Amino acid sequence: MKSQVKTYSIVVIALSALLYINTIGHDYVLDDFSVIKENFVVKKGLDGIGEIFKTHYRYGYGYVQANLYRPLSLSLFALQWEISPDGPALAHFCNLLLYALSGFLLFKFMHQLFGDKYLFISFLSTVFFISHPIHTEVVANIKSVDDILVLCFGLGSALLFFNYMENGKKLKLILAMALLWLGFLSKESTVLFLGIIPLSLWLYRDMKLFEAIKKCWWTIPPFLIFLLMRISVLGSFSGDKTIAKIDNLLMAAPNPAIKLATAIKILGLYLQKIIFPHPLMNDYSMHQITLTDFGDWKVWLSFLIYAALIYFFFNLRKSRPILSFGIGVYLIGISLYSNLFITIGTSFGERLLFIPSIGFSIALAYGILQLSKLQIEDLRLDQAKKSIIMLGLSSSIVLLYGFKTIDRNMAWKNNFSLYSTDVVNCDQSARCHYYYGLGLMKEKAVNEKDPAEKTRLLNESINAFTKSLEILPTYSDAYGQRGLAFYRLNNKELALADYQKAIQFNPQNVTALSNRGTLLFQMQRYDEAKQSFELALKYKPNFVDALANYASTLGTLGDYMGSITYFNKAIALKPNEPTYYQMVGISYQNLGNQQQANYYFNRAKQLQAGQ
Repeated sequence: MKSQVKTYSIVVIALSALLYINTIGHDYVLDDFSVIKENFVVKKGLDGIGEIFKTHYRYGYGYVQANLYRPLSLSLFALQWEISPDGPALAHFCNLLLYALSGFLLFKFMHQLFGDKYLFISFLSTVFFISHPIHTEVVANIKSVDDILVLCFGLGSALLFFNYMENGKKLKLILAMALLWLGFLSKESTVLFLGIIPLSLWLYRDMKLFEAIKKCWWTIPPFLIFLLMRISVLGSFSGDKTIAKIDNLLMAAPNPAIKLATAIKILGLYLQKIIFPHPLMNDYSMHQITLTDFGDWKVWLSFLIYAALIYFFFNLRKSRPILSFGIGVYLIGISLYSNLFITIGTSFGERLLFIPSIGFSIALAYGILQLSKLQIEDLRLDQAKKSIIMLGLSSSIVLLYGFKTIDRNMAWKNNFSLYSTDVVNCDQSARCHYYYGLGLMKEKAVNEKDPAEKTRLLNESINAFTKSLEILPTYSDAYGQRGLAFYRLNNKELALADYQKAIQFNPQNVTALSNRGTLLFQMQRYDEAKQSFELALKYKPNFVDALANYASTLGTLGDYMGSITYFNKAIALKPNEPTYYQMVGISYQNLGNQQQANYYFNRAKQLQAGQ
């Protein structure tokens, strides 16, 4: 038995590495920029960890308020930056290692829960989980390591608790509480284990439901400690709960009935994606998924399927506890993201199926073994391989999953590869076209040296932003970035008009406010530029570009001390930018303080020489 466990464990770890080894050379993508590459606190490395624990998740990106507190995930990024500054390869490698660890822990968890007699189904379920392509967003996107950490800490906590129940050693229980707390510090979705662990006891430790819940009292202190930390940082339980329609289309529902119907339809889409993971996309926002009502057959089909799942979950718990457990894990996992009980920051995301897919993988393995008419109890690998049905179905699924996973990983290589791949599949998503426009402008045009090709790329980006606005005419970010594209084509009138539209639809669009300020400055409308930068800094005080441009505007208006103050704020966030030191030197020179001016001029020269 021990040799089998060891063999199965090695296969799980090796499969994890094989499927995701091609992500090691990938760049930063999507939210990796806001939480790592452009996060001034994370970029302090180990020196920033104290600040990370005292501030909200988006603080280092310059936002005043947020509703997320995930200090452990950010601390991991800070540690990675300390070891390898601006080196995504290390972070991708860590994601791969942690994913392999999560697979190993999942196998150990199911083995301990189901017992030695059901070792093979534990192994097969884990193989299906590891190879499922729905996980590409979690593993290939560095930021989503928080989901992997949740699974690792949650499973580790459960395993320690099971050991405590067997031998009564309190140290195991204390460690279980500690790991669960670390999970909460990684991501709030650790709360799912407050349901999964009692479910395990109810189905596999011969306990009544209420007794199983009581046995899990130890999960509450880590949760409460985390809540106290969260409230102390965010100022309230929920923090800033503002959710944009572009993030969660349910916020656009005109009444509760349509919101409910759409949420039920989306639950059906989750099932569809987990059963048939194609095509995969990074975005499902407006109007890739549309609002609907109870006259839509998809709503009722989804409702009936979930009603059946709930029925089978309860009805099979004694006769087929493994299948019941799989259904239960899926239902618990998906409930957090259903938008039925709480409204979350997104309406749909492939990454949200990470933990629910454990339940699906168990049900899939169970179904194949039943279809093969194999005796699940005490089944060995050599016996399973004799079944053509089992071997054919299982190997086909793993091969198809594996091919899809490796292929999908390549889309996540960098922002432009992701945007250009997905815009084909999410043609009705305003954000997909917006992202594609961003990729054309900021990934391609900005690096293009041929003027004609640069112009072509900028015009193509304008077309993408325009398509985005056709889908969602109130999309502030699309107006703002189209304005920037016009600006780079030297069409200042159209640029200014788009900036104004962006600010009209979102008065807190700090990028549009800052870009408008830059344009007004170049048009020598200095007082208007000053006001625009002030608004940008009101909503995002640590926005380094706005700080520097505001400082330049103050200097132009003759406020040299104000200019020095704001350039020094920019220097604190971006200490290796020689231009900032040069401008401070000019301000001191204008004030008649040549000694200070020379200090900053020399510092600027030193930085320029080192670049």
